[in-house]
Amino acid sequence: MRLPTPRTAVRLLVAALCAAALLQAMRPTVYSTRVGVDTVRAAGEQNVTRVYREKLEYLSRELHRQVPAGTRIVVVEKVVDLQLRLVEFAYMHGVFVVAPEDKPDLEIYLQEDPAAPHGVRLLTRKPVTA
Repeated sequence: MRLPTPRTAVRLLVAALCAAALLQAMRPTVYSTRVGVDTVRAAGEQNVTRVYREKLEYLSRELHRQVPAGTRIVVVEKVVDLQLRLVEFAYMHGVFVVAPEDKPDLEIYLQEDPAAPHGVRLLTRKPVTA
């Protein structure tokens, strides 16, 4: 039996590292495909996760539509989860979130509205100064 040469061992190591990198790179694609297939398969159902995701996508689009990048905002929302999501969306769209005492340009808040998409409307207003 012939022992592998160092060159062959290096080639095998490089091939194994490339395979591992390829598998790591495919993980987001596989996840997105699985979520897409699940969404299409459950299209007629009222899937709670899908409805919540669509609500968040709507809020992100509305924030992007209503607030220009570079604006300083403060998020006025009582529901902590939605407050956190609005802060994330703001940073994704280049909007600066500041504390109320740092003189924001706008206040962002949500209002329940049965006529609005997903039952909630994103509203903006000039902050009230004392």
